[in-house]
Amino acid sequence: MKITKIYFIIFLVISFFGCSSQEYTTAKLAIQQSDFNKAAEWLPKAMAVEPDNPEIPIVMAVEIYAENEQWEDMVTLFNKAMDINPDKVIEIRGSFIPVKDAVSNYVEFHWAKEFNAGVEQFKKIQNDQDNKVKYLDIAINHFKNASLIKPSDSNTYTTLAKCYIDKGDKIAAQEAVVTAVEKNPESFDANFSAGQILARSGSNSSIVLPFYKKAAEIEPSNSKVLRELAGTYYDLGNKEESITIFRNAISNEIDKIVKADLYFNLGVIYSQMCDYEEAEIAFDEAFFLNEEDFEAALGMARSYEGLGDNYLNGSEGCGGAFEKDLDEAAKWFRKAEKKIKSVMIIDIDNKDTYRKNLELVRFKRDIAEGG
Repeated sequence: MKITKIYFIIFLVISFFGCSSQEYTTAKLAIQQSDFNKAAEWLPKAMAVEPDNPEIPIVMAVEIYAENEQWEDMVTLFNKAMDINPDKVIEIRGSFIPVKDAVSNYVEFHWAKEFNAGVEQFKKIQNDQDNKVKYLDIAINHFKNASLIKPSDSNTYTTLAKCYIDKGDKIAAQEAVVTAVEKNPESFDANFSAGQILARSGSNSSIVLPFYKKAAEIEPSNSKVLRELAGTYYDLGNKEESITIFRNAISNEIDKIVKADLYFNLGVIYSQMCDYEEAEIAFDEAFFLNEEDFEAALGMARSYEGLGDNYLNGSEGCGGAFEKDLDEAAKWFRKAEKKIKSVMIIDIDNKDTYRKNLELVRFKRDIAEGG
């Protein structure tokens, strides 16, 4: 019986270590004994003796570099194993698995661990604003680690960019978000976030525009990106294109409050183009969808006032589009008065502001009626 047991033990040892080199056998024994310093000494020697064995670099990546958070070194050895043979079945921590699956599993595990740690730090800011910078620094470190572990993940870079922008580091935020797009140019989130971060960091609208355009190409019915794209065109002076995109966004939006906001923005553009009739329609739609949007109601009043100005000034108003007509001017000024009064009754907190607007409109009406 004793001889049988001895043979059985020998069989297990041979099965476990297979035909490994002495160097690799020594390294694995050291790992079994939790002597990782010794394992770190012998694993490179094993790789030199067995250069075609993808198991060794993965073992060193997992047992040595990952445990010491040497992420770049870990990824380098994962890539080395993949270059040798991604399909070979190897043994890692008692499991037999193809190289490509082992690499994928460990990358995802360590990436998620670092990314989630960063998110947790970021969440702490909500309840402790006094230590915002400290939490951001820790979060940034975790997200940077995550980007080292999984360099192809664009979401990591966009999240990192948001941390940088909250910290006030505009240059780092810009670099991170542009990297996100480079990693995944067909990603809606990467392009949309790039537009937002670049705009927040003070980049020129001409730099922001291509990212919103690409995001809109990827998700043409997304009202959020359409709104940003329309606003960017507006900032660049292309009001006609801005109007077209706003109308497209409105047709795709189902949320009443968001749609009201889109109509309000459309009304502002029409007002600035001196197309007060279209502005009135847009503001009216905005107020209909959201009766608490007093700005939309005032927008209607300003549209009426604008029409009154056009008729009051005649050829001097809006490029000469209107003939001077004091009766028409007085009519539109009266409508503006009525609308302002209706808002004053509801929004009592801003009565003083409305009163000043009302005085100006009445002054213009008096001129028209006395002309």
